[in-house]
Amino acid sequence: MQHTLQQAFDRLIGLPLSKTTRTETVQYFHFGHTHYATPQGLVLDVGELTLAINCAWQLEQPANNVIKHSEVYIRKREAGLPNPVWDWKKPGSSLLDQRLMALVNDNPNLIVERAEQQGTFGLMLYFSDGTTISVMPEPTEQAAEESWQFFSNTGDGFSVGANSNGIQ
Repeated sequence: MQHTLQQAFDRLIGLPLSKTTRTETVQYFHFGHTHYATPQGLVLDVGELTLAINCAWQLEQPANNVIKHSEVYIRKREAGLPNPVWDWKKPGSSLLDQRLMALVNDNPNLIVERAEQQGTFGLMLYFSDGTTISVMPEPTEQAAEESWQFFSNTGDGFSVGANSNGIQ
């Protein structure tokens, strides 16, 4: 069954941003709360619905405080002398990780109020406090890989994303 972007938006409205994670440059925004058990029996605390972004994006807060995807390449701020060995690929090591963790921890009621498609492949999410997330894939970057994808962690198989063939 092909799922639509509007179905993802309908499921997203009213859910809080509960967590952020990443794997290298792919950023995951988790909305709502649920648990997922791996085949090995490990139980993970994840979002009911997750947005995985593998393209340009930015999060803007009401006071014009902007967090950009490119901050993954900047070392996080630390007291004292920084560790001489730094690997941006390690989750938790970048300024992006540090800023997103603070955002989620400081705003436990960051609720999605509205979501809309922007252009051919873009997205815009609007939150209850005026924060927005803009997902802005470059048309030239559209490859076989998905630029972004919404997927459910509740076991219902829900998934919708954008790649070079459009939104699917």
